[in-house]
Amino acid sequence: MTVTSGVPGGGLPSVRAGTDRRRPEAAPHGVPLHGVPPRRIPPRRVAAVAVALAALLAGLAAAAPPDPLRALRLDARAAVREHPGMWTGASVARGERAVVVGSPRRLVAEVAALADRAGRTVTRIWGGHGGAVVLVPRTEEQAAVLATPAKVDGLAAVATGGRVIVQPAAFARLSATGRLVVVTHELTHVATSGPRAVPMWLMEGFADYVGYLDSGLPVRTVAAELAADVAAGRAALDGLPGPADFAARPAQAYEEAWLACRYIAARFGERRLVALYRAALREEIGAALGEQLGLTAGGLTRAWRSWAREQLARP
Repeated sequence: MTVTSGVPGGGLPSVRAGTDRRRPEAAPHGVPLHGVPPRRIPPRRVAAVAVALAALLAGLAAAAPPDPLRALRLDARAAVREHPGMWTGASVARGERAVVVGSPRRLVAEVAALADRAGRTVTRIWGGHGGAVVLVPRTEEQAAVLATPAKVDGLAAVATGGRVIVQPAAFARLSATGRLVVVTHELTHVATSGPRAVPMWLMEGFADYVGYLDSGLPVRTVAAELAADVAAGRAALDGLPGPADFAARPAQAYEEAWLACRYIAARFGERRLVALYRAALREEIGAALGEQLGLTAGGLTRAWRSWAREQLARP
């Protein structure tokens, strides 16, 4: 990872804090974005910022060997040009498969290092992918503008249109493990995007499956809210979570989705879980389940429900 200085200018209680309500990937970043930077910057200064950061993102000379991050550099440069007033004093960090732009420099370097670790995990599970641009604005308000039309309220990060937007205040409250989980989750969303939308339980469950894979955390820690509900008799685990569940009870819905993907990997193997996701990008989930697992949606639900209760009941 290399870090370049930008233009001049200006213990967490829960691993899941700020990650429970992560939303799925939103529309491409080509949609118009609107917002006002927290402070007004003279037009000449804005232009200078854009030129300076564009130079940082320009990469090596034309005679140099091809840059594997060229496409990401171009997208990062486009992101800077879309909102030049946000990036006064920003830094740029180039990782193995990520370009990170933002402030402060220390956080940008940390996110780039996390993206390298996360990218290796995503590659190991999913296979090759094109990497991502990660934007680290200074404020939640700026993050909201960058993520539009996705929402960042209460989130540590969100993936949209091939970019990952970090919400700095929520991200700062995460533990070191929580930060790695979040970055890995969002990079998984970027890597697994495709021409067809998959069910939310599979999309979010798989991203959490990859995110938590190397965390070493026990089931009851990751699924703390769901475990408490099951112990109190409040969780029926009637079916795999859908959009309404993610809206009404996001923490439990994410945990149910994660357990569903964890169950599939435990029973059929991790490669079969990946194959299911890839199949769901091509065809309806019912057909994908039958083809890859030999199960109907109802059969998967019944088996997952029994297995999940057993996992959550363990001390």
